[in-house]
Amino acid sequence: MDIVYNCDEGFAVHAAVSITSLFENNKLEKSIRVFVLGNGLGEETTAKLRSIGEIYAVTGRMDLKKDSGLVPEGFERSVKVLDMENFESVLKLLTGVNEETERFALTALARIFAPQYLPDDVSLYLYLDSDTLVRRELSMLFGTALGKAVAGMVPEPTIYKEVRKYLEMGPEEVYYNSGVMLVDRKSWETQEITAECVELLKQMRGRFRFTDQDLLNRVLKGCVKTLPPAYNFFSNYHYRSFRSLKNFSPWYAGCADAGEYEAARRNPAIVHFAGNERPWYRGNFNPYEFEYEKYLSLSSYAGTEKEAGHEKELLAYHMVNLLTAAAPFLRDGISGYYYRKHIK
Repeated sequence: MDIVYNCDEGFAVHAAVSITSLFENNKLEKSIRVFVLGNGLGEETTAKLRSIGEIYAVTGRMDLKKDSGLVPEGFERSVKVLDMENFESVLKLLTGVNEETERFALTALARIFAPQYLPDDVSLYLYLDSDTLVRRELSMLFGTALGKAVAGMVPEPTIYKEVRKYLEMGPEEVYYNSGVMLVDRKSWETQEITAECVELLKQMRGRFRFTDQDLLNRVLKGCVKTLPPAYNFFSNYHYRSFRSLKNFSPWYAGCADAGEYEAARRNPAIVHFAGNERPWYRGNFNPYEFEYEKYLSLSSYAGTEKEAGHEKELLAYHMVNLLTAAAPFLRDGISGYYYRKHIK
């Protein structure tokens, strides 16, 4: 099982928490190799991330011996940091994109270049954003048949309608979130996805509001396998019903059904902290805060204090989340206003 993250110093703590949750909840997996695409990571951060693999390589064997007495040949737990030296400067030269003109840090685009940094023996890999938690075993996900698809991704039904418009998406086309991607490396390289993304970014700079995600939705059109919602469940969807999502994005009815969505809401396999209600902020109301703190305490960053200064914003955001359960159309209106005022 090969897992890929990318992060800079700002998200290293959260990557460590996610990696810890991955190891904790996939103890029976024979081999788990984690590759972190590091953008400007210092020596101390690199050592802390690597240490997670070293610890679980030992404790994992101990757990298996205790439970079954057998440790499979080839058992492995490792975290390797791949230094993407000068990534941002090279990307700027290739595309003309400047940090100041894009909403998200250029680090987010590292996932598009992952195949160029990974070892040759990686064929199928799962990319995870650093702001995710792995809550269940992922063996079934890795058993997904991608067929002719380049990648498997989970739809994002709450994407702003304005985004779909500038991407020129048809009414039935699915918009996917790029925070979790199951990637067939050979297909990716054969179809030259990285090169196509670079060319499109060069042409469309300034139009993409969700840089890497918008790029991938354009370039991978028709080449994505739709994954169940449980594998990339936004923590703020905890307040949303399937019906409300279907009403906002009618195309979502073709991606999942009510039972599948409710099962994901009750027990998601991967939680994605994609909203403002992040569990590492002091005063947050995130329903998965306890779980984040649990894996933080087991990670190499145990004891890290919560980030202060967001309390008023978080209270307002939580009020909007509570409003969502009772009147989702009001939440959608507020989100649309926020997009036009702060993002567009």
